[in-house]
Amino acid sequence: MRMLKWAASVALATAFATSVASAEDYKIGYSVFWGTNPFLVTMVNGAKKSAEEWKAKGVNVDLIVTNGGDTDKAKQVSDLEDLNAQGVDGVLIFPGDSVMVAEPIKNTFNAQDIPVVITDIGIRSGKYESLIITDNYKGGQQAADYMATLLPKGSKVVTLDHAPTNDNGQTRQKGFEDRAKELGLEVLPEQPVAFLTLDAGRQSMEDLLVSEPDVKGAFAFNQLVIQGAYQALEQAKKAGEVKLIGFDLDPVSYKMVQDGKIDALVVQDPYKMGYEGMNIVLTKLGGGEVPHDIGLGTKLLTKANAAEFAEDPQVTGK
Repeated sequence: MRMLKWAASVALATAFATSVASAEDYKIGYSVFWGTNPFLVTMVNGAKKSAEEWKAKGVNVDLIVTNGGDTDKAKQVSDLEDLNAQGVDGVLIFPGDSVMVAEPIKNTFNAQDIPVVITDIGIRSGKYESLIITDNYKGGQQAADYMATLLPKGSKVVTLDHAPTNDNGQTRQKGFEDRAKELGLEVLPEQPVAFLTLDAGRQSMEDLLVSEPDVKGAFAFNQLVIQGAYQALEQAKKAGEVKLIGFDLDPVSYKMVQDGKIDALVVQDPYKMGYEGMNIVLTKLGGGEVPHDIGLGTKLLTKANAAEFAEDPQVTGK
């Protein structure tokens, strides 16, 4: 995948010169994984908002959203096959697995020249019109930068890895570990997390406390895992002894940052991902020009600036 030119703000809705005729009707599929997670709910809400705006311009969108679940990544493959069977004109995809999801993209949608837009994570093979993604490497670096302000040099830190075949997770891990080493922290081998669930995060931290009892900092690629890690620390009466930084946001993790239970969260903009993704697929269907790569930045949420995030769609659910 070629290097992205990162941009903090992308005004696609006004920048595109589309040739979509009035009174057009399109059926668009949106395939997501972990679909009940506030991050994904927010992303889909962004797509719905874009569709409403296109309707005002005479373009009617029948949006079909599928949720692959939380643990069975093969389910998303069958979801994509189902969307194709329903005759979608274009598809937005949030891949739960960068490898598995590539197969239906290549064999089904690419083979039929159906436009594909990837909103976050990325795929290992197959063609897409656009990839809208956070600069995950910088997000990982951002987490390490803050971790280094909380711990003295030489402190042991670790990543909690729930996503060995997820490109976003691995890029965040590399960003964190590279920067943490630069800043003088001792980086332990990643700690496996079986699934993207709170319970799996708790179990992973419980295991870590046995194998590495003097660990001082943990970074997770998702807020649920770091919530579970806190539970394990609390149960072991070690809350506060291990600094915790996660990625992404929901109402529970937001409150935990406010209360000082989680030290920081790296926050993305899933609403923009879904919003711009829908703009792109409809623009492409109408014969317009679309950008191939769109990079978004991150913000760091801490107890000190928590008030600035109170109206974030991932907190409010709007």
